[in-house]
Amino acid sequence: MGDLMSQRSNHVRLVRSNDKSDVSKAISAGWARILRTVGKGTFADSIDIGTKTIDRALTGESVPELHTALNSLAVDITALDEVFALYGLRVKPLKAEPANDLATIGRLSNLAGQFAEALADGHRDHRETCQLADTIRPLMTALTAICLEADQIKGAA
Repeated sequence: MGDLMSQRSNHVRLVRSNDKSDVSKAISAGWARILRTVGKGTFADSIDIGTKTIDRALTGESVPELHTALNSLAVDITALDEVFALYGLRVKPLKAEPANDLATIGRLSNLAGQFAEALADGHRDHRETCQLADTIRPLMTALTAICLEADQIKGAA
């Protein structure tokens, strides 16, 4: 048993520690993205918190409790991408849920229009890049779910 424990300790991944302000900014970025999509009231109701908690997180006045921050993943799986990226990690669902295909097609169409508009002047600036990324993030999750579903079908065949 001692050998197993020493082997495990050799594989411990060291991640850098982050300041509370860095974590707060990262949570704020993800939550701001969600709010642009679903609105503050819907978001607050979905994760069972008050809008004041959201306001405090967005301004950096406070950092939400861990369970509150993690509950935001139920609204948008990309909600905490920036937080986990600080630690060199990313969130990936263990089980894919098939995406709502019509909503995904609608978002893809919207993305194509946004992309074309961003390139209308011949280049994409930093503001347009950030707006496109906000549209792309939830789409990546939906499209990944479709790919994972296809992989499960192929594995079953």
